[in-house]
Amino acid sequence: MTGKKQNSPVGRNGAEKPRTGAGGEARSSLFQKAAAPKKRAQSRAKGRQGKNGNGKAEAASAQGAAESHQKIRRKRQPKGEAASLKQKLAAAPASVRPSVLSAPQPAAPKARAGRQNRPGRKASKKPPLRAYFLGGLNEIGKNLTVFECEDDMIIVDCGMAFPDGDMLGVDMVIPDFTFIERNVDKIRGVVLTHGHEDHIGALPFLLKRFNFPIYGTRFTLALVDSKLKEHGLQNKVRAVMVRPGDHIRLGCMDVEFIHVNHSIPDAVALAIHSPAGTIVHTGDFKIDCTPTMGEMIDLARFAELGKEGVLAMFCDSTNAERPGYTKSESKVDDSFDRLFQLAEKDRIIIATFASNVSRVQQIINCAVKYGRKVALSGRSMVNVMTIGAEMGYLNVPKGALIDIDQISRYPKEKIVLVTTGSQGEPMSALTRMAFADHRKVEVGPGDFIIISARPIPGNEKTIGNVIDELMKRGCKVIY
Repeated sequence: MTGKKQNSPVGRNGAEKPRTGAGGEARSSLFQKAAAPKKRAQSRAKGRQGKNGNGKAEAASAQGAAESHQKIRRKRQPKGEAASLKQKLAAAPASVRPSVLSAPQPAAPKARAGRQNRPGRKASKKPPLRAYFLGGLNEIGKNLTVFECEDDMIIVDCGMAFPDGDMLGVDMVIPDFTFIERNVDKIRGVVLTHGHEDHIGALPFLLKRFNFPIYGTRFTLALVDSKLKEHGLQNKVRAVMVRPGDHIRLGCMDVEFIHVNHSIPDAVALAIHSPAGTIVHTGDFKIDCTPTMGEMIDLARFAELGKEGVLAMFCDSTNAERPGYTKSESKVDDSFDRLFQLAEKDRIIIATFASNVSRVQQIINCAVKYGRKVALSGRSMVNVMTIGAEMGYLNVPKGALIDIDQISRYPKEKIVLVTTGSQGEPMSALTRMAFADHRKVEVGPGDFIIISARPIPGNEKTIGNVIDELMKRGCKVIY
């Protein structure tokens, strides 16, 4: 195989010439470039000669082609002749046109095979939608999620968490607001799913630093207003009340509110419609076909969203690892009726969530049936039931509810005490009773205690300690 020696200057007779310095190298290099087409033609001819024996004719032909090629490149045609030549070439059949005058066009680069270049798939031009979990993921409490699309952000819920047993001196745990502080100009508002502490408990601490509007249902905003009053913010926050089925526009996102069942009135799920697609955020929910308060969960709307197309769903998964299904709230009536009969001669103390208005309503109904008076213990229990009664969510017959200071005036078998502490919270009323730290209630033999709430995952040990202390004092405990 023959080829050009890049480091060896060549003279006219083909012999190597010694280097003559920088100038000589430059002249030799120019000579090589000028002679390159002719040399390539000669090299190809020599190669063919070795293969088929017809080297002379092919070499002469190749040399003539190379020389004519050089002449065509160097010779400039006058304007008129060039134009007429182009017209003749255009009129001539394609088979007789000289290929030497038509430079080959470079091949178009092949598109890289990928998701967007597959046949039948259109390139996506939708903006991204991002979700940031600042709390509530793989834990109970501190629920706070931020959704971002284009230059707009919305906050969903802002809850607190109860401290662990080893967090001495800590009253509550709230999310870190650093990310929100860095993106404060993008936040369009705070949307609330319901009024539980793990979803609204940290809201006053957020609103002390940032003046965001908040959106929630009637009962949720009533609980928020009560919390804001405690922090001196009742007239400094813009609160917008919504109903299931309503839509609000926050930047490029449209937020739809969907009715769901939960252990608190006016709970909603969210359908967040954005240019990137629809996100469903369920909040906390329960599929209850026979609820004791309000309507059944709006499964029809969820089905419609599924047909329309949902980009992603962020779903409540509490107790999802447990087999079976959750019983309807209406089944609790039968349980209370049976337990009230068992505790015929005892004082009944029932621990439940302060916000579970429907459960307290069931307790009141059963107490009235068996001729007992009802008293409330725990600050949050009293506050929530007061709000529930004022807003019409709680129906208390006249004379059925008494103050906790009056329980000593009645026989034990005529009293039902509804208290906080179903999760063994350190400062709850039931925990203080168990450790003999309650100022108005002392428990012991003759007390029939019902823990009317399933343990939240992670609270089993704390609840167990409270139950042990109650049993040590001679109480009967149903849990």
